[in-house]
Amino acid sequence: MALEFIDKAPTLEEYKEMRRLVNFMPLSDRICRNVINNAFHITTVRDNGKCVGMIRVLSEGGYANFITDVIVIPEYQHQGIGKQMMHRTMDYLYSTLEPGEKIVVYLMSAKEREPFYRQFGYRNEGVSGSEHGGAVWYEMRLTF
Repeated sequence: MALEFIDKAPTLEEYKEMRRLVNFMPLSDRICRNVINNAFHITTVRDNGKCVGMIRVLSEGGYANFITDVIVIPEYQHQGIGKQMMHRTMDYLYSTLEPGEKIVVYLMSAKEREPFYRQFGYRNEGVSGSEHGGAVWYEMRLTF
């Protein structure tokens, strides 16, 4: 396995396939293009060219940032890829700060994934009002 972490969006087809493989809600091509083209930052993980994971940040470059689409396809899960994507993304966000500046990073975690995000310092802010995908979601927050 020769993993590459690249600060570049996946193709439309790769994004849709990764979503399908992790049982995320299907999205139209138009929405998928908007997702890919309007992100503040995206890291894609590739294994010999094959897209196996991604993470996406929504932001205007200011105080509030939102991490979404933390995806690792099933055959690559539980190998530390998600952890590396989170560290890389947090490092990127930290690098955008000037001395003395602070930002907050939000995300929504599925109930069973909440401990994963706590290891990075995220605090559980409680159950979200979102019923996206029929799941229970937790609002998570990190300030740095």
